[in-house]
Amino acid sequence: MLLWFESFWNRLSHNIEIARYCKSMPSLEMRLSKGPAAATSTSFELPSHGSIPLSDIWAGPTFADEPAFASFLADLVQAALGGEVLLEFPPYKTPHISTPGVWNLTGDAAFAAEFPLSWNYLNPRSPNYELKRFQRRLYLERLAPWLEHLPKGTSILDLGGGIGRFSEAWMQRGWNVTLADPNNHALLLALSHLISTGGRFNIYHLAAEDISPLPDEHFHAVSAMEVFCYLSEPRTGIAEAARVLRPGGWLFASVESPIGALEPHIRHSREAINQALTHDHRAIENDMWVRYFTPDSLRAEVESVGLEVEAVIGTHYLPDGPMHHLVDVERLGESGYETALIELERLLQDSQQWQDAARAWVVVARKPQ
Repeated sequence: MLLWFESFWNRLSHNIEIARYCKSMPSLEMRLSKGPAAATSTSFELPSHGSIPLSDIWAGPTFADEPAFASFLADLVQAALGGEVLLEFPPYKTPHISTPGVWNLTGDAAFAAEFPLSWNYLNPRSPNYELKRFQRRLYLERLAPWLEHLPKGTSILDLGGGIGRFSEAWMQRGWNVTLADPNNHALLLALSHLISTGGRFNIYHLAAEDISPLPDEHFHAVSAMEVFCYLSEPRTGIAEAARVLRPGGWLFASVESPIGALEPHIRHSREAINQALTHDHRAIENDMWVRYFTPDSLRAEVESVGLEVEAVIGTHYLPDGPMHHLVDVERLGESGYETALIELERLLQDSQQWQDAARAWVVVARKPQ
């Protein structure tokens, strides 16, 4: 009876805490200025020079789950995408990213300029839409045993959240999302996607290695999917994630394994896979920097900042992994086919022969109470 009461009281206390957080969650903030195409339209009255806060042109509540404000935001995003308006997100300055990690931002910007629809993979018209959607599903399947215990209203930081791939998923669960990323154009696309998702969110122009504007012990969870391995010093970003977690809060993160050194989308022998596993990084100046992790090195990095690791899980053996040649990308979206791929992923994950050949490692860790 006593154990039942303790469990009930802990759940009740947690739900009360969630409700208080929802009421106190800050509204969406940004600053606006005239863009290069401003002279062709007068949809938004903006000063000739400088920028103004969003509150100067919108008098009502700035919560994205308010229908009127969401409609206004959608129009604002279209104006920004058309060059009529420039949007800036807090803390309104360009994040500092150390070298060589900054090379990823340079390479990402070049790819986005050359292949804008491929880069905006949350757009259903993107050639990468189905593959990226399925890869996200794989991550969520791996994290399901932990995610299902987090209630509606959970506060989560999507660190390095890009155009909002995981923020979408978190908002669909009824969680309150703060998305942080150093790429301002990615934040603009994230804004467009999250408006249509519905729910409450904030956006910050911050790099994972320094999120000092965000307060200590603030979030119930932090997700950092495909982020830490691209930092000059991964431990710096992991420590920042740990800092903003509340006691008992969860870190969900993924990093690249040395399998990323393989040429993508072709068949590889076991010998080639073994050779790839000897690599610890890849560097292409002004294009790419990645630190490869093993399960042991990932566990050590996370534990070094005081978090308690619950699991390190292999994933992406098939899509973009060493066995990508087995995936018929044209069939992604078929329920039965995706279910079969997920089952095959689980078999590979449990196989002694192939377990180490994961393209990515997922870590689940908790901040001590």
